[in-house]
Amino acid sequence: MSKFLPKGFLLVLLFSLFGIFYALLNKPQKGNLYSTLTLNGKVIKTVYNRALVLTSNNTLFWVYLNRYQPRVFVGDTILVEGRAKGFKIFARHLEVKRNFFQRLRVKIHLFLKRRFLKTATTKGSKKIGSALIFGENFFSKKEKKLISRLGIYHILVISGMHYALFLTFFLWIPLRWKLRYYLALVFFLFFTFLVLFPSAPAYRAFVSVALFLLAAIVERPYNSLKAWLIALGVWSFIYPYWVFSLGFWLSYLASLALIIYYGRNKTPEEDFIKNFFSKFLGLEAALAVGLVIYPLLTTFLGYVSLGSFLYGVLFTFLAQLYILVSTFNLLTLWSFDIPSRVQDFLGNLFVELVYKLPKEGITVEVGKTPLWEAVLLSLLGLGILLLPLKGWKKISLLAGALSLEIILLKVF
Repeated sequence: MSKFLPKGFLLVLLFSLFGIFYALLNKPQKGNLYSTLTLNGKVIKTVYNRALVLTSNNTLFWVYLNRYQPRVFVGDTILVEGRAKGFKIFARHLEVKRNFFQRLRVKIHLFLKRRFLKTATTKGSKKIGSALIFGENFFSKKEKKLISRLGIYHILVISGMHYALFLTFFLWIPLRWKLRYYLALVFFLFFTFLVLFPSAPAYRAFVSVALFLLAAIVERPYNSLKAWLIALGVWSFIYPYWVFSLGFWLSYLASLALIIYYGRNKTPEEDFIKNFFSKFLGLEAALAVGLVIYPLLTTFLGYVSLGSFLYGVLFTFLAQLYILVSTFNLLTLWSFDIPSRVQDFLGNLFVELVYKLPKEGITVEVGKTPLWEAVLLSLLGLGILLLPLKGWKKISLLAGALSLEIILLKVF
């Protein structure tokens, strides 16, 4: 069996499966109370004036805050007094508790955010920057719908593509003695844990890139599939509630599709720009990812957007430019006028295109797919990706398989 599987694969596989099993045993329950209460819990998600809180007895509540109460961040522990109505709690009094690490993270995040906001001239540019640099989603419901219809929502979630560009930035630095690998690793540690707040896609990408860099430093072989399994196991143990999030599985399945696409000995994040321009402008990768994640997306959205193929290249290229310029600005604290203006221009252009590009006819309404059917189609998609084809033959197969998949979703 060692002839076909990398060394240590079975051990890593068991570790990841045990992590998933642990998460399933710790599934959080949805709160349902109707009374005045005092609640203590950890913030695991924020949306404008709402915070999703996980209590010590593994119960979830949405806490609604007013404008006069302190802002909360993912990772905060809060003590809230208010009126509960089922799954919702309307806060009357709020106390925020932060340990040393969380206080440091909030201070660094807010400091960098203020530096960025001074250079952003419009609300749209501020929202794009908040998403692409700081992992924050401040888009309105209308904007989220527009972005989803265009099929580019994944571009605005910090994940593998963003880490790919950060990594490419450091791989281009002409330094000797592996110094660029050390610099990149320090940057990724800082960015992931002191700029961003906990996020499944970003933390998955961090493990992949960090293990790749460590392998390069110690001159040992790297296996992206093992890195994928390690990330799956580690974060399932630390954040078991992530396993019950659709975004968690979309991120991991998209990454798995790219691992099959690029090969096990390369991280999907490695030299992303080179792969983008040498692999039919990312078309093959987009088809591979779409084949795997579209069924699961339809369980939530009820439609398939073809915008990933019609507009994906344009928005991906814009996002790449934006992130590369932003990396320089982040490292220099937005101290240089011209790069800051370029970043603002790209952000405004991104927003203009979201509103101006035609959206009629680019979505296929398929209805909400049953979960079992979506899982089956996703697994079949992964099986197709394993077929040993290359070039246009593989693109033709992926395009045909994806078209058939959409027809099946539409009919059944």
